[in-house]
Amino acid sequence: MDTIASMRAFVAVAKAGSFSAAAQKLDLVPSVITKRVTQLERIVGTTLFHRSTRRVVLSADGEHHLERVIAAIAAHDQALTELRKGVRRLTGPIRIKVPSTLGFLRLNALVREFAELHPDVDMEVLLLDGPMNPAAEGIDIAVTAFPASFDNVADEFLWPQRRSLLASRQYLSSYPRLDHPRQLEEHRCLVYQPTGPSWPFLSGNGVMTVTVHPRMSANDMSVLLEAAKTHLGIALLSNYVALTEIRSGSLVVPLPDFSVPDLWIKAMVPIDRLKMPRVNALLRFIRSKGGGPDSVDARSVRSTAKSAKK
Repeated sequence: MDTIASMRAFVAVAKAGSFSAAAQKLDLVPSVITKRVTQLERIVGTTLFHRSTRRVVLSADGEHHLERVIAAIAAHDQALTELRKGVRRLTGPIRIKVPSTLGFLRLNALVREFAELHPDVDMEVLLLDGPMNPAAEGIDIAVTAFPASFDNVADEFLWPQRRSLLASRQYLSSYPRLDHPRQLEEHRCLVYQPTGPSWPFLSGNGVMTVTVHPRMSANDMSVLLEAAKTHLGIALLSNYVALTEIRSGSLVVPLPDFSVPDLWIKAMVPIDRLKMPRVNALLRFIRSKGGGPDSVDARSVRSTAKSAKK
């Protein structure tokens, strides 16, 4: 039995006030309408109409469920319409802003892959560091690790960004012993400008912050990575930047008992643009790819920094 057909008959009778009028509206004979309503009543186990020779009126149950049945029919019809349309091609421009290092090392590949999947979408990629209001700048998606938020802009969290304090063995063997974050004040530190010289650490008493003196600062982590590899100082870097060096042991974690809190990568999307299919599709695509293979735990790469200092 076609339940949707029975539901349509029920709604038609409720609106027309008679089986014959409903039959005429649906271009059916009254007996078919009667049969379908009776079948629906049998399914739901209740009487939907009070019938007499003069009129047909909704029962209390019929009146209670009428709007719900109308909504169910509408949802069914909408689903069929979408299925008949098939997969719609995404079209139009997308402007996306990403941090420079994160763009070069990860997101550029994701954006390129998305563009290949959707040839009718025109991509404009802006490599910019620092917070900005995407609604004011005409940007569809702004990827950032900064906590700033703006009116009429949705914060869509993507993945945690792991970070580690890193240095070369040669540097650690040449400078004062490092056992506590407070001792960083005696060391040469390599500072990422967007996050600044205030470095947070997790201790047994919660989060502690140490303000370091920049031996070198840059707005690109790749510059600081090379400086750390050439023994110029200690850097606080995102793991995805230094993943190869962490795994090879060319850079080690000098304070494995004081891990660095994660940052959260988020996408800031103007609320009106979030409703655009192409923008929403790109956001879902980036999130589905995850944060990548950078979740290296400082403890899992517990360095031989102590032995390097001996």
